[in-house]
Amino acid sequence: MEKHVKVDGEIVSGSLFDFGLSFFHNIHYLRERGSATYYYLPKMESHLEARLWNEVFVFAQNELNIPQGTIKATVLIETILAAFEMDEILYELREHSAGLNAGRWDYIFSCIKKFKQNRDFCLANRALITMTVPFMRAYALLLLKTCHHRDAPAIGGMAALIPIKNDAAANEKALAGVKADKERDASDGYDGGWVAHPGLVPIANAAFTAALGDAPNQIAKQRRMCR
Repeated sequence: MEKHVKVDGEIVSGSLFDFGLSFFHNIHYLRERGSATYYYLPKMESHLEARLWNEVFVFAQNELNIPQGTIKATVLIETILAAFEMDEILYELREHSAGLNAGRWDYIFSCIKKFKQNRDFCLANRALITMTVPFMRAYALLLLKTCHHRDAPAIGGMAALIPIKNDAAANEKALAGVKADKERDASDGYDGGWVAHPGLVPIANAAFTAALGDAPNQIAKQRRMCR
């Protein structure tokens, strides 16, 4: 909530307030330079939230006489419920969709939170829950399959490791982890990825350049089944 602003006596939603200010003050500047305006939608649990944001985008563009579809938004799939509604989320955003992004850390937290009373869902220490364990692997491949089936870009999860100063051995291990992570995403068919530190960008770039070459994405690389 944005406690400093009220409309008709009621406090405004913080996310709507931030979007409104950002869109109003930047859209004309961006369009003059040939750019769309890009947003990131985290924490969703339902396609109904995507529908709400699509309605917000349509309204905002109409109010400022901006062509529909100028706004683009990437949805971070970081909850267990959203993972079962990825097709629906892409549909609800339609021309405003800029694909889906894997959000591994909060996805793990979401699984813990939703199933904390069920002993069958007791997870190991988080450090042991890598992207290669079966349920995380299935999540990553389902996101990739869904996006490419719907002709949308799939963005891999963030490599949370960062360069480590004053410890060459630990730094080498961290960089090797990032390299393996990005090479796996690129090989699977992801169209891009995130890193937690600018110093890791060259590693990520090298992995995706090796997989994509001069192609802008790997949407043509379709996955038929995920297990």
